Amino acid sequence: MKADWSMCPYLILLILHQTSRSEMFQLLGPAGPVIAVVGEDVVLPTHLKPNISAEDMRIEWFRPQHRDPLVHLYLLGESRNEPQNPSYSGRAALFPEELRKGNTSLRLSRVQVSDEGQYSCYIQSKSDNNYRIMVSLEVRAVGTEPVIFREADEEGEVGLLCESKGWYPQPDLIWQDSEGHNLTTEKPEILRDSLNLIAIRTRVVI
Repeated sequence: MKADWSMCPYLILLILHQTSRSEMFQLLGPAGPVIAVVGEDVVLPTHLKPNISAEDMRIEWFRPQHRDPLVHLYLLGESRNEPQNPSYSGRAALFPEELRKGNTSLRLSRVQVSDEGQYSCYIQSKSDNNYRIMVSLEVRAVGTEPVIFREADEEGEVGLLCESKGWYPQPDLIWQDSEGHNLTTEKPEILRDSLNLIAIRTRVVI
């Protein structure tokens, strides 16, 4: 019995069409900035739609316009973080168990002030199709309760110093009287610690 090869072009075309359709996907991310708190962990969420496996894809997270841009690289089924920005060593990771579901999110541990900014997630499939999406990270830190100190100068003039530490971004510090009137007369003094957190202080004369 002879095989009927008249349908071969159609079958080949159908297979190619199905293959190309399987590579068609979108890379989706958050609608707005992701908010993180200093010292805590945060997830920069991205995923493929439909939820096809990303286990055999190249997944690269980097920070555009940075001198050492690489945050995390997943390639050929494993993490390859050379040359990685040293500040992300041991802090940046994917979710390996979620890659087969199309989850390409990045987890950042122990968030720092320097982590704030734009991140790019780049995906490249086996057929060299590539997709890229930007994710914005905003960092916050709530400082200490204001502490007030009494001061006196050599001329006997008495003043009050108000200070609060551990803020990001910079807060406002205003002196008010019992009726809510602004008594602030000078610009606050701004200091930064080793973690780039802000200490703010200002004085008022009684």
